[in-house]
Amino acid sequence: MNDQTVKKLALIIAANCTRESELDESLKQGKLSQEQLNSFNQQMSNKLYTFLTYLLNKPADEYSVMMEALAKHFPENWETPELDQSFMKYSSQNQQSSPFQPH
Repeated sequence: MNDQTVKKLALIIAANCTRESELDESLKQGKLSQEQLNSFNQQMSNKLYTFLTYLLNKPADEYSVMMEALAKHFPENWETPELDQSFMKYSSQNQQSSPFQPH
């Protein structure tokens, strides 16, 4: 996958994973400033971009080394993930304009 596509994918994931979340609620309630949210969003985008770059574009041995290091921070006390139903509505819609395809 080319680098610009990986960057777009990282931004799409970051934006959709923070929308309508506890972060949004904290911002609305004044517990979080817009600057803090912007900083968090940039950090998340950078980390996702790095993760996706290694996952999709690096040799398996480089990806494996990174995953081994990151696994040291495995969240043992977190619940296992489930499909987010708010995203599922998109899978049933007709084809939409995609940032990955020419317009």
